[in-house]
Amino acid sequence: MLPRIDGYKVCRMLKFDEKFKKIPIVLFTARTQEADMKLGQEVGADAYITKPFEPNILLSKVAELLKK
Repeated sequence: MLPRIDGYKVCRMLKFDEKFKKIPIVLFTARTQEADMKLGQEVGADAYITKPFEPNILLSKVAELLKK
């Protein structure tokens, strides 16, 4: 967990800022609840990966996002 501000707020701030909104954001988290995943979509995350994770899944998602 991040101190003082959570990743959802950071993502939202970046996605609604003209300078940063095109940067792909992957939320990498231990929060696995459906509500958390939905919140990730709502704040503009390009991907939501939960821990524990398979390294190949993370690498393939990053490669996919970099192609866009």
